[in-house]
Amino acid sequence: MIREFGAEDAAGVSKILHEEELPHAVTPAGVLHWLGAQPERARPRMFVAEKDGEIVGWAEARLNWATRTPGVSDLWAYVRPTERGHGLGTGLLETAERYLLEIGARVLQTWTYSPAGIKLLEERGFRATGQERISKLELADADVSILPALEESKRAEGFRLVTLGEATGDLAGLHRVYQAAAADVPEYFREDDIRLEEWRRETVEHPQLAHDGSFVVLSGRQPVALAFLEVDEPAGLAANEMTGTLPEFRRRGLARLAKLATIRWAAAQGLTRVLTGNAEANVGMVRLNESLGYRLVQTETHFVRE
Repeated sequence: MIREFGAEDAAGVSKILHEEELPHAVTPAGVLHWLGAQPERARPRMFVAEKDGEIVGWAEARLNWATRTPGVSDLWAYVRPTERGHGLGTGLLETAERYLLEIGARVLQTWTYSPAGIKLLEERGFRATGQERISKLELADADVSILPALEESKRAEGFRLVTLGEATGDLAGLHRVYQAAAADVPEYFREDDIRLEEWRRETVEHPQLAHDGSFVVLSGRQPVALAFLEVDEPAGLAANEMTGTLPEFRRRGLARLAKLATIRWAAAQGLTRVLTGNAEANVGMVRLNESLGYRLVQTETHFVRE
């Protein structure tokens, strides 16, 4: 049975999402936050597939609030591995698609990492637009020995490393860095409309965002680079939410500094691994992650239907 998601379903959704290693930190609180913290104009909905009283599949759908391009929407459906091949994924996709078309979506965006998922989407008229690399850093193998010297070197250049918790007094400054970084990510539809108050609610107030494990680089008092980290403590993992630098401060090692600090913090908390996703075309960030020890574990294909 496919039905509307209810708050009581959050734990079940989080549970099935942990049956495979996805590129996101997911907790019941995070699932509820996704639904409750989207801007009103996103009109988000979630649906679940239920079998014998147990959640076995899930789908999310929304209008994309972060782009100026009108009518763009996102949807994604997931079915636990043991329940695949019985039409649940198709049913969830159809339900999400129908909802989005009813509220005026002109473009549907989604993604998959499986051959079966690619086949299903192509049969439904979607076309591939690019790929995203999912990489993992095993914290037991992480080397952050360069961090003290790098931090000292950047301090001599006038930069200072602080936690996100220490920097939230300048939300507008943080937003400028985040917005600039997001707009430069090579997406099919650029995320060029991330509004301050919507971003504060959706991103900064996310229950999984580690304010003491995310780091900001300041020039004087101005935020110029950041690395945000989300945490799924029961699973022992973290995920990079966003890493970026203001354009005029790039190529100075500031993103490396902030990201190394997140890695050191995650290891100190006893977490075991950090996951990240990067557009394959984002060559600079891919190279940075590889130099820090991240290794490719999965490739996602992104699809669009216009």
